Amino acid sequence: MDNDSRLEVKGECGGGSRDANVDNEVRVLGISTTNSNDNIAPRNSTSEAALSYALDYAKNEFRAETLMIKLRDLHFKHCEGYYSKNAKACIFPCSISEMDKEDKMIIIYEKVILWADVVILATPIRWGNASSLYYQMIQRMNCVQNQIITQDRHLIRDKVAAFIITGGQDNVQHVAGELMMFWSELGFVFGKFPFIGWSRGWYAEDTENNLNTMKDNQQMHQDTKRTVKGALEMSRLVKENRYDERVLGKSGYDIA
Repeated sequence: MDNDSRLEVKGECGGGSRDANVDNEVRVLGISTTNSNDNIAPRNSTSEAALSYALDYAKNEFRAETLMIKLRDLHFKHCEGYYSKNAKACIFPCSISEMDKEDKMIIIYEKVILWADVVILATPIRWGNASSLYYQMIQRMNCVQNQIITQDRHLIRDKVAAFIITGGQDNVQHVAGELMMFWSELGFVFGKFPFIGWSRGWYAEDTENNLNTMKDNQQMHQDTKRTVKGALEMSRLVKENRYDERVLGKSGYDIA
């Protein structure tokens, strides 16, 4: 995506679905939210390794077009809380991206809203929660959800989300609940087995062994394949049946 391009979604409903008669290939976007300094202190990441495995499986088994975005490679600002001033002050595209052409959150908007059919988000567990980069991103996505509230405009249509949650600490269920709540509010639906959780528990302080332990876990491999298959099958079903159009009673995708 051109760094200087601006995102514009026209029409009453918005949306990112494509005509199934024109393009039958499913597009799977992976978002890695782990944070590390790859230049100075690179490290292995269980969540990112699992995401890579999931994307490879989608590509090789289902011929999906795949793309991974590493949030740590994008420079984007924190939410400035315009919604707290007035609901209609939180606009889409986000005013921060509109004012600052160096703000790369526009790439997330473009890929999530216009490109992807399925989004697989991967996060480590940090003190029982998702990563700090994840929260920085979703706070900037409030403008997407707010279009539903203030404009009756649904930018997310016929899209599926799935999640990968890993770490040396527990609390997988809590993180999964947070992720599913937010992404459902955006307009995503979920397939069978919508998240994968892997953790070594509270007392596993030998974190240098996390990656190899996860890679050797055959159940993790099977769970990942099951989640990917469920997400892609749900994507096929919602697109073929125009799920959002049936639920919302609206049609017409006018995207620029």
